[in-house]
Amino acid sequence: MLRARSRPQPVAAGEEPAPAEDDPAELAAVRETVLLAVAATLRHLTPRQRAALLLCEVLRWRASEVAALLGTTVAAVTSALQRARAAIAATELPAEGDPPLDLVERRLLNRYATAFERDDVDRLVALIHEDVALSGAGGTLAGAA
Repeated sequence: MLRARSRPQPVAAGEEPAPAEDDPAELAAVRETVLLAVAATLRHLTPRQRAALLLCEVLRWRASEVAALLGTTVAAVTSALQRARAAIAATELPAEGDPPLDLVERRLLNRYATAFERDDVDRLVALIHEDVALSGAGGTLAGAA
């Protein structure tokens, strides 16, 4: 999604160009999209799966880089990424009757969304690392928010 935002989109004859990135309505739509995507990862993925998906698919890190960050093996990252892809593929968009995120999940979600929104890769990487590290220690990052 971040890569798509930075690329100019072609406009066919007779169509209006896409809204400018500084358009408040466009920024709100981008934030909502990020919130929905990250909410899906919070609900359906473990922290390691979430880390593998975000780092490999969004930030385009190699599995070896993710393994080094998380202190694990390339095989473990590859496995987590495969499980994450399968879980997301099987996930339906949030429905009206789905329970809302709790306060802790919402705080974590907002921290992820803010890092994405600001294109703050360093903060996003640190957030992912904290999320995985704290979940492995029996806690969750959300509780530290």
